[in-house]
Amino acid sequence: MPRERIDLCNLWRFQPDPGLEGEKTGYYNKEYDTRFWREVKLPCDFETCLSNLDSYEGTGWFRKNINIPDGWNDKRIVLRFEGVNYHAKVWVNGEVVGENHDGFLPFEFPIENFIKFGEDNVIVVRADNIRRAGEVPGLQRGWRAFGGILREVELIATNLLYIDQVKIVAEPTETGGKFGIFTIIKNQHPKPVELEMLINLTDKDGNSITKYKVEKFQIESGEKIISKEYEIEGVKKWSPLEPNLYIAEINLSVDDDIIDEKKVRFGFRKIDVHDGKLLLNGNPIYLTGFNRHEDSPRRNMTADLETARADLIDMKNAGSNFVRLCHYPHHPAELDLCDELGMLAMDEIPLYWWDGLNEGEENYKLKFQAAKRQLKTMINRDINHPSVIFWSVSNENHEDRPEVAKGNQELVRLAKGLDPTHLAVHVSSYWERYPNFDSDDVICVNNYPSLNKRGFEGKHDYDFSESTKYWRDNLQKLHKIYPQKPILVTEFGYASFEGVYGNGFGEDTQAQAIEKEFAGMDAPYVCGATIWCWADHPWPPSIFSFSYYLGISPYGVVTRERRKLMAYRTVRRIFREKQGFVEPPRKESSPGTGVTMIRPNLLDIPQIPFPEGFSIRPMRTDEGAIWRDIERDAERYFSVSDEIFYHQFGSDLPATQWRSYLIFNEKGVAVGTISAWYVRDFRNEDYGLVHWVAVRPAYHNKGIGKAALSYALNQMAQWHDKAYLNTSIERIPAIKLYLDFGFLPDLDSPHALEKWRKLKENLKHPVLEKLIK
Repeated sequence: MPRERIDLCNLWRFQPDPGLEGEKTGYYNKEYDTRFWREVKLPCDFETCLSNLDSYEGTGWFRKNINIPDGWNDKRIVLRFEGVNYHAKVWVNGEVVGENHDGFLPFEFPIENFIKFGEDNVIVVRADNIRRAGEVPGLQRGWRAFGGILREVELIATNLLYIDQVKIVAEPTETGGKFGIFTIIKNQHPKPVELEMLINLTDKDGNSITKYKVEKFQIESGEKIISKEYEIEGVKKWSPLEPNLYIAEINLSVDDDIIDEKKVRFGFRKIDVHDGKLLLNGNPIYLTGFNRHEDSPRRNMTADLETARADLIDMKNAGSNFVRLCHYPHHPAELDLCDELGMLAMDEIPLYWWDGLNEGEENYKLKFQAAKRQLKTMINRDINHPSVIFWSVSNENHEDRPEVAKGNQELVRLAKGLDPTHLAVHVSSYWERYPNFDSDDVICVNNYPSLNKRGFEGKHDYDFSESTKYWRDNLQKLHKIYPQKPILVTEFGYASFEGVYGNGFGEDTQAQAIEKEFAGMDAPYVCGATIWCWADHPWPPSIFSFSYYLGISPYGVVTRERRKLMAYRTVRRIFREKQGFVEPPRKESSPGTGVTMIRPNLLDIPQIPFPEGFSIRPMRTDEGAIWRDIERDAERYFSVSDEIFYHQFGSDLPATQWRSYLIFNEKGVAVGTISAWYVRDFRNEDYGLVHWVAVRPAYHNKGIGKAALSYALNQMAQWHDKAYLNTSIERIPAIKLYLDFGFLPDLDSPHALEKWRKLKENLKHPVLEKLIK
């Protein structure tokens, strides 16, 4: 095998160190006793390692024992971290092997001189997320500063002659594509080596398209760059509508033996600016999209690719073709998803709210050097992703300060010098008074006129049409300064609280504000609009007094748990209209099996006691897993996902303590569930909702369902005058029970009468005989 890998994510030990005593005490020593350290599996943030560390900004230690295969004793061996936040110091067998101060980005250390074959080796990592002046992001962070080993760790063994990096430039042509490949090869052998290189291009399914052979060449000890360009016929271009991908397989051979190989996925696409227009593959494009933080409720800031994929699919369904991966380099697999799904992306380093010489001249220099270092690392990591079209060097820096304005432009020019095949930008919130875009390829601006006036200033009579006018007028002024540069609105949006309506932070207000602001971004020189933000996410409450010290940023069009708010539906409509997506004609819906039943009043509820030995009580908020287990046991017709409880009840989780119930047997084991929930706008009225009725199969036919329904309706009668429920005509015993309890068929829905007639063939009941003809 040319390359061998060992995944190091399984079973580490963790110890918090808020008092910074670990290095003095010798936590890194191989003999140190770690019996009482906590077991964790990586990737893992501090808050997940130990629940008491909520919002912790401090130090934590990680240790792992590992045996190294004997077959690696003549290899180059590196210990690779995909990302540690924000600082890492690493020991192997008690010896320091290196440090890293750049969060969110990969780093690796050669360790072949520190390991011992045939015996236990100890890897120790001290990680911290402590804020330090002179770093990036340093003191300024607009997100929760989750610390820890947030991404994967692995050992990699290679030949002493190996491929260090592959950069691909692939652009479409009239007959196919132009393919350029730049391969950096390193040789740690003391003598020159003669080798060959083979480049095999395949489609995403592995079918070979063409092969190129680089004849024998010699490499001295050190580094050599092999650069080749080819014209390829018949390949397809990459775009959001057709994300065609290809793979370059690069093999190095010595005496016909493959000693190293790399596979790089890429796409043929070109992004550029011409005559004030943003062009993708030569055609103008308008970007509609969202800002997305790397966050999910189950994984915090560690990678959750299942959620990332679902997010990107939902964004595309909402008419989005672009995502800004704010405000730091996201996990590279998230960019893989963008490549596959056809989502253009902005990649950004975390140079955030930089205030220049306010931190002192020395820290200014250090911060600028860190920004340049991180920009180079990010570009080297992500350059081959066709989805990435922008390198962003900063967000909302204090450009009223000349040294910051100058630093932004130097970084933009650096990005263009490192990679002229992408567009380089910075994102400004100072653009109205301090426009600073001479070097940028595209002008990127942020602002929140509606939120400032209606939300924070509390102008309840604020006309959101003023926000439309704000954007039109001010973007026009900016265009006059830079007439040849397209303008991208990288942040606009509004805050809201789920389930709140009719005030300055209601779902309806958020939806209205976004629609009115987007209407002002229709000038021909505006190349796109990006909503802040996709999902609610954690942030540090202490620094956000302008948002009432909230611990969760409430700007999402979906909640942190991914429940869609009113704004999502509004954005879906306006984005799809902007992109010219024609909604397919509604097909004549099939009848299906779903039916609605209504109880027109909550009077005369049958009073059914529970059988002896059974009881019922309200749920606790931490019993969602028990609820889910019962539902899975009882459900015959559809799967019950891990997240379904929080999707159903998370918008008002406290109400489960009086509206949702668990049924217990004589041993105190939960055997059933029922909910006396609510819907505030069913038929434009406030109704009670009976739902999620379930009894484990082993307890059917014991009278539990009747007693539970009686209990739930009696509870509901305290709060509602009417109730309804949804069920399926396949659930005949349940429907008989509901009919017995005074629920009537709702015959106003499409196909309702047809379904109830079908049900009547299998269920004889006086109510059906009377109502269904």
